[in-house]
Amino acid sequence: GLPPPPAEWPASGGAAMPLVRHAEAFDPFDGPTPGAAASSSSAPGPFAAAASAAAAPPAAQVVADLEHMPRADLVLVFPCKPSLMVRGSGDNQRGEEAPGLRPPTDSERHLMEAWQVRRQATVASLSDTGLILMPFFSRGRDKVFVKAAADEQLLRQAAEANGHRLELRPQYLSAFAAYKSDYAGRREWNYSDRRVSSHLYKVHNDDDDEDGEEKDPERDALRCSPPPPPSIFRTSDRIRLIDHVVRSNDHDCAGVDVGQLIHDGELFDYFPLHENKKLMNLDQDWFKAFAWGASIDKVRNYFGERVAMYFLFASHLNHWLIPAALLGLVFIVLDLILSWGSADNVTALPLCAGVCAWASTFGHFWRRSAAMHALRWGTLGHRRSAEPTRPEFFGVSRVNPVTGRIDRHYPWNERIWKVLFSYAVLSVSLLVLLIALSVLFALRHVFAKSGGRLSFQVINAVVVDIMNGVLGSIARRLTDLENHRAQSEYAYHLLAKTVVFKFVNCYASLYYIAFFKEHSELFGMPMACAGDDCLADLASQLAVFLVVRLALQNFVELGVPYLLVWYRNAADGHSMHSAAFLKTSAAAPLDLSKAERESAREEHDLCEDMDEVLLLYGYTTLFAVAFPWV
Repeated sequence: GLPPPPAEWPASGGAAMPLVRHAEAFDPFDGPTPGAAASSSSAPGPFAAAASAAAAPPAAQVVADLEHMPRADLVLVFPCKPSLMVRGSGDNQRGEEAPGLRPPTDSERHLMEAWQVRRQATVASLSDTGLILMPFFSRGRDKVFVKAAADEQLLRQAAEANGHRLELRPQYLSAFAAYKSDYAGRREWNYSDRRVSSHLYKVHNDDDDEDGEEKDPERDALRCSPPPPPSIFRTSDRIRLIDHVVRSNDHDCAGVDVGQLIHDGELFDYFPLHENKKLMNLDQDWFKAFAWGASIDKVRNYFGERVAMYFLFASHLNHWLIPAALLGLVFIVLDLILSWGSADNVTALPLCAGVCAWASTFGHFWRRSAAMHALRWGTLGHRRSAEPTRPEFFGVSRVNPVTGRIDRHYPWNERIWKVLFSYAVLSVSLLVLLIALSVLFALRHVFAKSGGRLSFQVINAVVVDIMNGVLGSIARRLTDLENHRAQSEYAYHLLAKTVVFKFVNCYASLYYIAFFKEHSELFGMPMACAGDDCLADLASQLAVFLVVRLALQNFVELGVPYLLVWYRNAADGHSMHSAAFLKTSAAAPLDLSKAERESAREEHDLCEDMDEVLLLYGYTTLFAVAFPWV
């Protein structure tokens, strides 16, 4: 329901194409053309496409429509031309001149035509479901971004059809129940079959009124909208329901196989959009939300239960590390008092007993906390549902006997050889790692007489951290080679390999010092602990491990992302600067839309964080007797 566009559509900066509620053979390149018919019978609402440019609604109708436009939650990124320097359909429309762009070759033209056909079919399927689509070009016109939004009516229909569970009001114990819409009943039955259930569900106040949304000059000039009304759907609920409408083969769903499109190169990306105001709120409240767990419900409402459960475990560990730290401090003081001038470790035995009791109660209370929050969040007792196929999964196309859709199949008799190869590489890598650590300890023994013991402890810690990164890359490559279909299978096998690699890499040196170094030989050289006290030697190496690990880990996790962003911005700015002489919309404006910025971000991997937490837990429990301050 928008008026005709200007003669030239801006290429980026969030400049959106016309809103599409129902499209027949729609293509973003073509834009709105006078006399192009579009049906409005598929879904009622204020966003039915205009029948023609001449029949555009008045400005008051446009303003009313824009004021009620829901937030865009999902983005699909389609390719439209193989290179920035190739002239595409979008560069030839609306009177633009592109003297520096070369015409496409025959193969590139056939590829762009195939992309266009698939894009038209996908957008038509999405618009037929009632989704509100907002397509626009990328800055270089090599991609088409399509933002998908759903109004409250469509979300309620999808929730009822899918049996989506929503939280009830506090007076109903905040339980969870499948959504049921209201039914007025039949008059001939005197409305005895009337059903009213909308008052049962908890209402979430969302005052995030388009903060962080990309700037649309046309819409911003017309729109002066109030904050969106309260809704029974949280952010994660909206994303899940729209994703169900996009992916599912159910009635009134698009049935788009996102994984297959990405695998075939016909879709670049598919991701949810952030809500900047809620992100700022989480950032301001980061300690309570992510480190302490007092505001863990904010994480759950925004990111979903899976991410919230991980940060709940991290905050639970932080809570329990405080009494462990106090216990270690007490034993350090007692050890200084009772063992002064003596080689006996008087406090070692009670400290070991205390650590064992701490570890046992930690696991017990974590299971209680996890079960309690799963009950509060409505996920307790949920069964595993069928997962979509990973885009990276390859195999032979066939009809899936479970879903009835054309899916890729990879037989187990072919995967078993790759699994065996992965474990063979895993064994050889661990053997090479142990040999490298043995050589490092031998060199440490050679240079220990010249006062280089501390230097080699630092070198050992740095080598361990570097090898963690190398072994993590090997584990990921091996898991990719195994070609797992579902994301949960892939994450499970990746975490298993990573933990085995890093367990041996991080703990081998400490176990060697604790149990094998004293009165042993290495490459024919007699080995001995520092001062003939292996516990003190182990304590110093553990201290160096923790200090170096904290420094390197903080640099990698905090500094490297900034360096990557700086490098990408510099490279992107250089490529756009080199194309600026073309005087086309491919080179201006230089600012990226919000959707383009988020599509360039790396996807956060919880597995990497989880193995770091497990290593920290191992340092805390396995070697605390050597140095209780850990």
